[in-house]
Amino acid sequence: MATGSSTRERMGEFTTLAWVLIPVAVGINVVGGTVTNLLRIPIYLDVVGTILLALLAGPLVAAVGGILTNLILGVTRSPTIIPFAVVNAAIALVAGYFAMRGWFRIREGSDYLKLAGVGVIVALTSIVVSLPIVVTLFGGLTGTAPDIVVGVFLAAGFDLVPAVLASQLVIEPIDKIASVVIAYFIAKSVPERYRPSFGQRALSTRSREK
Repeated sequence: MATGSSTRERMGEFTTLAWVLIPVAVGINVVGGTVTNLLRIPIYLDVVGTILLALLAGPLVAAVGGILTNLILGVTRSPTIIPFAVVNAAIALVAGYFAMRGWFRIREGSDYLKLAGVGVIVALTSIVVSLPIVVTLFGGLTGTAPDIVVGVFLAAGFDLVPAVLASQLVIEPIDKIASVVIAYFIAKSVPERYRPSFGQRALSTRSREK
């Protein structure tokens, strides 16, 4: 029983506070994704809330928030967003894993490089999971602002899959590094006494998890 309890604490638990944070995180995702789409900015910013939830409440709670985000955006904006729920969930698990490993415990200036590192890994995760969906289900175009970048590569003579991959290699690192950094600073702005126990461990610079 002790081992099971320890595992739940490390992965995050669905406490009352976690359930309260889920709609907040979903709202952040929806606002970010909607604003960038309306302004036709070729990035997403629709996983900031997912990463924030991964830092504060753990990967499993964040995965729920990520999936709910895509379901809501699928209803309110476009059904094409729903299949990418698996991408949001994957990002939640990856960000939560690195939170457990202490990558968000920033003690000095050089530690901020770890945030960029997490952003790059999250970006690669997003590319690996989303590329088959974009190509097989939507023919490379999903009706979002980043389609502009895909169109540029297609016009330059790239075939479909290389064009989609090239566009993602341009967009995803920028988008995900920005998302990780924004989520980190939002999480740090939450007073420690109001963070779930997972977030207290993941962000505290006083001691390292054993």
